[in-house]
Amino acid sequence: MSEQSARKASKAVFHEMSPQEVSADGKAKTWITRGGNFAVCYSEVEPGAVLARENNPEEYMVILPPDGTTATIEAGEEKVEAGSESLTIVPPGPSRIVATSKGVIARIFSKASEDIMVKAWNAEVYADGAPELAPPDLWPEPYDGYKLRHYPLAQYAKPGGERIQPRVFRSTNMLVNIFAHYYTRRDTTALSPHWHDDFEQASLCLNGRWIHHLRYNWGSDLSKWWPDDHEEMDTPSVIIIPARAIHTSRDVGPDGPESSLYDIFCPPRLDFASKKGFVINEDEYPLPENADQREVKTGGTLLSWQKPA
Repeated sequence: MSEQSARKASKAVFHEMSPQEVSADGKAKTWITRGGNFAVCYSEVEPGAVLARENNPEEYMVILPPDGTTATIEAGEEKVEAGSESLTIVPPGPSRIVATSKGVIARIFSKASEDIMVKAWNAEVYADGAPELAPPDLWPEPYDGYKLRHYPLAQYAKPGGERIQPRVFRSTNMLVNIFAHYYTRRDTTALSPHWHDDFEQASLCLNGRWIHHLRYNWGSDLSKWWPDDHEEMDTPSVIIIPARAIHTSRDVGPDGPESSLYDIFCPPRLDFASKKGFVINEDEYPLPENADQREVKTGGTLLSWQKPA
């Protein structure tokens, strides 16, 4: 990492700002925050709320947190009854999500969904096209073709197990790490400050209070240096962590209350995707050609699960 950080982090505490979309019937309010290659859409819904896409160009992901939210997700002739604490990958084309309970629905879209990208509250931050980032790089189609893919998440967490339990899934265009929720706070002697050379990270937090520690890389021009950032953020919230920024996150406050962290990368992280057995749905999607010859694009202090194979 040698170049100066190109931009500061974008931070959104949703209840401190107005939503970017409100449905005509008032049953869905959506906050949209974008990165260079993706957008995070956080929606608060009432029963009967509809979140529809007429012809989405690529796959997108739908996360229902473990708060009791349920929804019917349709794509083409397929339908899934999505329960609380689940992930669904929706294929390209027309689709709709109908909330069957009150709650929260998070959707992750790639840069190809241009109509969503322009609605983000921070769209102007990326008016330069984010030239510091690698291209979106769509990976090969799934082995069995595009279809609705649904994953109830509780089965991938071990109650009473390790505090940090990654649950990683990917599609052709993105990768998410939906950590099992935390009930104890992070050990401040075991943090993992690291950086990504040419891709961003979104961290979506729906519970608890968080500090996303940030240190921006310096260049030769002193006037463009930015101070370290240790701001505490309430939830629900999201942060877009820029390429080249050294970062590590920790939940704060007393043990006991629940906290949650979902990390998002677009395109998929090759270092994670290449680790055999690490991505839960790895058998559904092929790796790109020459994956074993591509350079690792992250560095710093990494925990064992973060390190490349």
